[in-house]
Amino acid sequence: MATMHIAIAGGGLMGSLIAWQLARSGKRVTVLEKCDQHSPAAAGYTAAAMVAPYSERPISDNDVFRLGQRSLALWPQLIADLNQDSGERHRFHQNGSLLVAHPADRAEMEDLERHLTRHGLEGDSAIERLGRQRIGELEPELKNRFDQGLWMSTEGHLDNRPLLQMLHRTIVSLGGEVCYGQMVDTDDRVWKANGQRINADFYLDTRGVGAQPDMPQLRGVRGEVLWIQTSEVRISRPVRLLHPRYRLYLVPKGESRYILGATELESDDRSPVTVRSALELLSALYTLSPRFSEASILEMSSNLRPALPHHRPEIVVDGNVVSVNGLFRHGYLLAPALLERLAAQVEWFDISAQGNRSA
Repeated sequence: MATMHIAIAGGGLMGSLIAWQLARSGKRVTVLEKCDQHSPAAAGYTAAAMVAPYSERPISDNDVFRLGQRSLALWPQLIADLNQDSGERHRFHQNGSLLVAHPADRAEMEDLERHLTRHGLEGDSAIERLGRQRIGELEPELKNRFDQGLWMSTEGHLDNRPLLQMLHRTIVSLGGEVCYGQMVDTDDRVWKANGQRINADFYLDTRGVGAQPDMPQLRGVRGEVLWIQTSEVRISRPVRLLHPRYRLYLVPKGESRYILGATELESDDRSPVTVRSALELLSALYTLSPRFSEASILEMSSNLRPALPHHRPEIVVDGNVVSVNGLFRHGYLLAPALLERLAAQVEWFDISAQGNRSA
């Protein structure tokens, strides 16, 4: 009996996780990624890669929150399995998230707490209210700078760029293919890559905003981030600074590097980061700790997050074609739970037989 062949359009986080799981269960997998191997442009490559369902609760509906909680439980085992399959080592960092506000912005913290209470999370063991001393214990760099904060103790984050590269290498090591520079066209239910027909038993579309020709309701939401590096400051977990105009986040990425972001614009513009956004981000960073003033700016990046009108992800099954899209700003928060949901919803998506797992 011939091995089932699945073609996957999109080599970002969702497509790569799916391809890896299928490959390790003995399926033949071909990933079709539009970008060059050395110039990745998936939203998952630009992202901060936080897994923070509690921090995101005020802007998430019930389904997104539940999926996020499930992903938080699934990520550690996924990373353990990936380490086993690859022979490499990656970590799921689970030091929690720290949310702080300056005294002048106390109303922002109070508003966040009202949201959490309204959603029944008051008193949840994963949420700890902090004073000045406790903030300094968790993050000495922020000692005596903030009077109040929240610690979402179970939340995590990932080093997403090495993770995506590791996933691609592992897919190949398990017998799959990752093909770069492939422009996928799905007109008339015939899949073509760079004009050549793709023959497979089943097809998975995980192209994000690249699927707009087939999903007119899908839109891109622009996000902008900065990468900085400094040996003068040490932050050990994601920190979010609450402010009336923006929600700044700072996420450690190893080797004294951090990703800094906040902006979210209703625009499908992929142009470089604007001066205004850069000034806002850097000004907010300085108020977090003036010692960041000597940090080096390594990179400024913008990208588009795929969003549907209801801001929830969707799995759509149409014959032998399955689409997974609409992860919006929650790719790393949702992907593991969506992988599990996909296995429950799609009959042929059977990843239970781990035929290619290492002994």
